[in-house]
Amino acid sequence: MAMRRFGVAIVLSVILMAAFAAGLSAAKRGISVGEWLSVPFSDASFAKRWGYGETNGARNVISADRAQQRNGKPTLRLDTNSGFDCWVYFPNTKDWDIDLSKAKVMRGYLRSENKNGWGGDPWIIFVDMAGRKARFDGLKQRLYDALNDWTEIVVPVGADLDAKCAEYGWKAQISPGFDWKHISCVQIHQDTDGSGYTMWYSGFEFIDYAGRTIKWWLSSINKPDLSVTYAEQVPQYKRYIASEPDPNYNIPELVGSAATEKHWPNEGEQIKYLVHIKNAGFARSKPTDFVCMIDGKVVKKASLPALAPHQVTTIVVNWKWKQGPYQFAASVDTKNKLDEITKKNNTLRFKTDAYVLAAVCEKSIVAPIEQVNNWYGSFCFEDWMRGATIDQLNSLFKRCKYDFAPNGAEVSVRLGKIFLVDELPDDGAKIGEIDKGLGLYIFDGVWHYPLRAIHEWCDLANDFDWALNHELSHQLGIIDDYQYDMGPDSNLVNHKAYDRGPGGIMGGGQVGDNVYPAYADVDIAGFNLTKGHRRGFFGEYLYCIPYKNTLVLSIDGRPLADKDIEIYQKSMYTGKIEAPPVFTGKTDAEGRFPLANRPVPKDFTTATGCTLHANPWGYPDVVGRNGLFLIRTQVDGKWYYGFIDIGRFVCEYARGHKDNAVYSVKLMPE
Repeated sequence: MAMRRFGVAIVLSVILMAAFAAGLSAAKRGISVGEWLSVPFSDASFAKRWGYGETNGARNVISADRAQQRNGKPTLRLDTNSGFDCWVYFPNTKDWDIDLSKAKVMRGYLRSENKNGWGGDPWIIFVDMAGRKARFDGLKQRLYDALNDWTEIVVPVGADLDAKCAEYGWKAQISPGFDWKHISCVQIHQDTDGSGYTMWYSGFEFIDYAGRTIKWWLSSINKPDLSVTYAEQVPQYKRYIASEPDPNYNIPELVGSAATEKHWPNEGEQIKYLVHIKNAGFARSKPTDFVCMIDGKVVKKASLPALAPHQVTTIVVNWKWKQGPYQFAASVDTKNKLDEITKKNNTLRFKTDAYVLAAVCEKSIVAPIEQVNNWYGSFCFEDWMRGATIDQLNSLFKRCKYDFAPNGAEVSVRLGKIFLVDELPDDGAKIGEIDKGLGLYIFDGVWHYPLRAIHEWCDLANDFDWALNHELSHQLGIIDDYQYDMGPDSNLVNHKAYDRGPGGIMGGGQVGDNVYPAYADVDIAGFNLTKGHRRGFFGEYLYCIPYKNTLVLSIDGRPLADKDIEIYQKSMYTGKIEAPPVFTGKTDAEGRFPLANRPVPKDFTTATGCTLHANPWGYPDVVGRNGLFLIRTQVDGKWYYGFIDIGRFVCEYARGHKDNAVYSVKLMPE
């Protein structure tokens, strides 16, 4: 009997020690509620904890499938009508924080149905807690094999990657500083050339060098989630509103009362920010604190009451206005006492002089968007809005760098207001009436979010939404760079096409060494040439042309010396290049050809600091439709040609060559 009691004591001791050890590990995660698990994380019971991402706005559904089993167990299933990169990831809160530094591999099984067939391999991306990535591209035909039966996927992790990649057939791309000790989530990607497939996932787990399954932690989402969503500025003054455009020239000019209206608060004027805070979680929050700092100084401290799920409260922050890019930071739970779904949305940051964007949304989009977690790892509609728009644009501004813009675009954006309406009609005039009624002229940009685009927004909740950010950039005055381009049918002189590429997100220009998605050089020039002002104009930075401009022409690396040339311009009215030429003349011995300045409707400077003056382009259309020159010459009876667009002139101006600029153009044989 004593021996039995002693045995029970040993067992109990072991259990307590294990619980204590687990508690220590959990303590490292703060006070987070969750559980330690050793089953595969692709088990069907975790279907609600998987997320998906996608690049072309298709329909995606993740579910548990009890009909398709492996080893007698239900599996995880993805149904999609995507034709491009589509992926699943785990966990959807992106807070795994699992240590894989001493793990050997991730192992799992795939099976698929795909009427288009497969080729190649999936690719796997691990993301650490700082957002850095380790990508593994497969070098075999495992997706093809998965059409027939369950196919094993073994992906190396942790140390000794070169040897393990060679053994298992992968190519690794590891971001600098990537931390295998703190992995936030894993993504499994697949692509097909045709739309629509089903993929099943089973048995995915991490294995150590002894062949054992590594335990992992799954946080609970039955928690509160406080998010500082956005801040309204009161009063918010009007953006620039241009005069009615001349039928021939769309001149961005303030006239009449618009020329004297107030666009910024006065220096020292008392303003206030209405800071919105939402409990976007699934449980009631506890009371906590709120702190707001501007320019590094505390301007407001407050107590935040307990909030029910989806409840919103507002805290008023008073500040005496100072013109300039002062950092605003409003935070909740500053002592990190609350256990929440995510902490990534606990602080709202923006620059006080940022461009202010507003969103007009159909009420019906909120619920479906809150079913899909977002960049913040939350299930919050406002976080989705901020992550998909404001955060993406600000990131692009900072990282798209050029020789004339070593710090990228020196502007920023913030979310100033979300309006919820019953319906957004598919009619521009009717939407205009809605905007007028809401008084949206005070914002620098506005975009509309109807239910009919819900799949795109949900699918791209964790990826870069190219179309959305492209259109928001138009709101900030950046034009479609493809306006410079031309197909052969529109070139009536020699039927040669022009495409400046490789283009940025505005459909053209050049991105240089920047990783796509990126703004092109002329886009960044446009932002920086108009910084410090309000928006409301479009493409006025195309006025920023040096006063003297010289072409230097060459063929096969040799100057085009003493040759007759003719230069044609694309028409802003027809979109075609046709005779007669706008310039004719002869190059000098070094291939140089000065471009004469042509008259403009009038000389003036826009409210954003861009001066229209006589220049080689005549009146530069602010949409960019006449921003292309075709250059031709004949040498020994053979025609040669080249193109130059107005974007190069704007970039030279941004480089500081405002008085005199030189452009090299290489001519090609026709």
